Amino acid sequence: MDIILAAEPEIRLTAFLSVLAAMALWELAAPRRRRDIPRVIRWSNNLALVVIDTAILRLSFPILAVGLAVLAEERGWGLFNIIEAPFGLAVILSMLLLDLAIYLQHVMFHAVPALWRLHRMHHADLDFDATTGLRFHPIEILISMAIKLVNRHAMLTPYRHPKMTPVERTGSWPDAV
Repeated sequence: MDIILAAEPEIRLTAFLSVLAAMALWELAAPRRRRDIPRVIRWSNNLALVVIDTAILRLSFPILAVGLAVLAEERGWGLFNIIEAPFGLAVILSMLLLDLAIYLQHVMFHAVPALWRLHRMHHADLDFDATTGLRFHPIEILISMAIKLVNRHAMLTPYRHPKMTPVERTGSWPDAV
């Protein structure tokens, strides 16, 4: 597990680029619409936003979701580190609850005028392709990461020792840590 955690940025980047490349190749092989703006212009702008957003996240949050998961697991934080639930059920429920939180976040960004002004950058793309889903205002990315960290911390699915109690994992109850 430590090897995977040490290589987390490389694994994440490889997964991201692999999915993006697969989607781009699919678009080239079976285009669904005519391009109004040259792909190179749109892609360079949209991918530049990804680089900016990633740099801002890495500089603004000293600990991101994976780092928080490791820290919280070590300290026994989170709903599924406190209540007894089969590991598989805890994983599925955590995924569903995090997905619900992200959906509600999206609804909030549409409903609150100040947040919509940030989020509309995502909807203002002049064309639609694999990079459209990458267009986010840097402030929206920061808010989104904060929401994900709070939700991840609250639910935290145990992944190292699913059978251990919080006392066995940390030597104390979570509120005493």
